[in-house]
Amino acid sequence: MGVKHPMLAMPSLEDDGRRELLILDTGPIRELVLHQAVFRLGFDRLRSELRWLTNKAAYTRCGRFIAAFKRKTTSASVAAELNHWIRTTEQHGQEKLWNRVYEEFRQMAMDEEVVKLLEMDLHLVARFGPIDTSLLGLAVRHQQEYPTLLTSDRALHGEFQKAGLHVSLLHKISS
Repeated sequence: MGVKHPMLAMPSLEDDGRRELLILDTGPIRELVLHQAVFRLGFDRLRSELRWLTNKAAYTRCGRFIAAFKRKTTSASVAAELNHWIRTTEQHGQEKLWNRVYEEFRQMAMDEEVVKLLEMDLHLVARFGPIDTSLLGLAVRHQQEYPTLLTSDRALHGEFQKAGLHVSLLHKISS
């Protein structure tokens, strides 16, 4: 994934203890919203979509991991992907789900950044799509802040590791 992007090798978080910037992929945000929708709002029909934050303990572990970072950000592409998911749910619940997304963003003091398509490497977009490529763009843009990506996507996890970027899988931090 990092073939055409100059990336510096970053020290391990375990080595220096830095937890500056967390970049969130769609999966973890969706899972946080789903957990609240099911357990707080009573959206029982969405229970089957929960994969990792299926109980309060997992939700709490995830929240602690996120809170350990000074800053949180995501790409505008992730918000668009959340829209696609919310639009597939029952029409009457969409505003409540969006309210949960807003609340999660507020609680995390989440930044949302634009990575323009024309700023992305065409080969990476063709291979991984604009959402994943935008997350890589954020990591490169903020490499001086020792960014860590939180994702539920194993393929993206592997590509970030190959590029020498810090990445954590949702199922590992929530279990």
